[in-house]
Amino acid sequence: MSKLIPSLTNLQQERAVKMNSRNAIFSIVLGKCVEKIVYTNKHTDKTFIIFEVPQVLIDYPSYDLRSCIIFIKLKLESEGYMVEFIEPFYLYIDWGGNPKKVEITSQSSNNLGVRCLDPERLKQQTKKLLLNFPNANEIEYVYQDVQDTKDHKKPKGKPKLKKK
Repeated sequence: MSKLIPSLTNLQQERAVKMNSRNAIFSIVLGKCVEKIVYTNKHTDKTFIIFEVPQVLIDYPSYDLRSCIIFIKLKLESEGYMVEFIEPFYLYIDWGGNPKKVEITSQSSNNLGVRCLDPERLKQQTKKLLLNFPNANEIEYVYQDVQDTKDHKKPKGKPKLKKK
């Protein structure tokens, strides 16, 4: 009979492995978000991004999208970013103004259980941004730390003139 009942230690170890795996996947998604923030801050004058939380990560097990969004939101807010959830899986992230606190509630109009400070303003701003940048979620950010010097060499000396 004791063979049928799993030990509490084994169950707790399994749960710890699952939580570590889950947090590792969430950290990967958070890393992608941070890369986009750094890229946008470095290469543009904008102080906000709209981050699309990926529904699937290639070569990784499926994960709970809702929990991942909350994880990213809480991590960024703890660092002073203003983060707003946009249905169905977008995060508006702003680092240009004064950080604002966002309340986490059990009852809310969106399915995350996160209440926005000004939902109407957020909806209007999101619509405006998506109208101005309709393919924003299709933008691929390519990061390159080392620049290839072969492709970017400038010719030395004076330019040659064509003879007539």
